[in-house]
Order: sequence, then structure tokens, then C-alpha cells
Amino acid sequence: MKKIYNFVKIMLFVFCCFNSVEAQEKIYKIATDIDFPPFEFRDENNNLKGIDIELLEALSKDQNFKYELLELGFQGAMNALDNGEVDAIFSAMTITEERKEKYDFSEPYISTGVVLAVEASSTINSYRDLRGKTVTAKKGTVGSEVVEKLAKKYRFHVMYLEDSLNLVNDVASKMSDACFDDSVFIQYNIAKGLNIKMPLAEEASSNCGIMVKKGENQELIEKVNSGLINLKINGTYSKIIKKYLD
Repeated sequence: MKKIYNFVKIMLFVFCCFNSVEAQEKIYKIATDIDFPPFEFRDENNNLKGIDIELLEALSKDQNFKYELLELGFQGAMNALDNGEVDAIFSAMTITEERKEKYDFSEPYISTGVVLAVEASSTINSYRDLRGKTVTAKKGTVGSEVVEKLAKKYRFHVMYLEDSLNLVNDVASKMSDACFDDSVFIQYNIAKGLNIKMPLAEEASSNCGIMVKKGENQELIEKVNSGLINLKINGTYSKIIKKYLD
């Protein structure tokens, strides 16, 4: 009888431990870029701000999930997702057919395009004016794909940088002739007084969403999609977007 009692105690202990592990709420590791306003950036008090930052926090509250946000930069975030070190990337990731072969996306939460930026007094007014000049871009982005095609056609040189702020700051200080980057990012910097301009219209606009490895973390995608619907209905989404883009 004592053996049966001990066996029951052991089984109950194992059962409780198993349930305890199962009950632990998942904390999603979410990677984002560094200094990519208005999507994510640190203000003068070193507080993390931006559309992605506030939208993620609102989504987590609406859908009751926890997350750890990692500032890894664009390429660092891509590498971490590919290596299974993070669950998702939340950083205005452009939804493309090519990326869909390897990744799954949430429903779009913003649209943006790729645009040329030059120093405010520059005489560059067309892609033909870039011939022989140095243009910067971020490697691996949709913008870099646009640049590579244009560079072949209009015969200009491409230099790749890791940080979007370096792109626009180098242009503003005339360290490079021009750069290509996200149109919302460029417009935001112009509105903040950076000495740059957009001489041409943006390339085709694309939708952006939260990105996960294909077939993985589908529960997070479902939470994000449901949360976006709720935030648009209750006005939170509009409030966040207007805060940074108006």
C-alpha cells in the first residue's frame, strides 16, 4: 500500500511539474532595427520610440502576449531570424513575393516605397544625373534591390552601409552624392529639418508587416492580425500613425 501511495505521489509531482512548464507563458523574442525613425529610434532621453515600438506594445496589451524587444539592426535581425534566435522581426519589413518563399507575414500595417534622397542644394534631378556618382543603400533591403537595377542602367556606384541614419547624414554632409531608402523614413527626416530633399517620386509603394520564418510562430501572426483589427476599430492605430507622420 505504501508503494502505491509513493507511486501516486511521484506521478502527481511529475504531472504538476509538466503542467507548470506548459503553463509558463511564451515570451516572444522580437528583433527590430536601430535608429530607423519614425519606425524605431531613441529620443533625447534615450527612450525607445516609434511607430513599431508603440504599435507592438499596443498589440501585446490587446492580445495579452509578452515579448522581449532586441535592437539588432536590419542585417542582425535577418540573421537572428534565419538562425532561429528570434521569433519575429518588427521593423517595417516590406512584403515581397520573394520573401514570402522563406517567411510568413502578418497583415500589412503600413505602406511605403523606396525613394532617392540628395543634399538640399544638389543639382541631381534625375537618375541620369547619378552617372559616375556614389550612391549609398542598406544591403539586403528592398531599396538595395532597386539601387542595383538602377545602377546598372544609369552607371553609378553603390556603397552599402549598415545604418539608415548614416545614409541620410552622409548625404546631408555631402560625404556621398545620394542615397536610397524608405520614403517614410526620408520624409520624416526632412520634416525634422535634415538638409536633404527628394528630387524624384518614390518607386512602387509596398506593404509592410511583421515577419516570421515560414511555418513558424503562426500563433503570433494570428494575434497580430486580430490585434490590428481591434486597434483600428478603437482608434489606437490611427492615433499612433498620426503621432509620427502628421
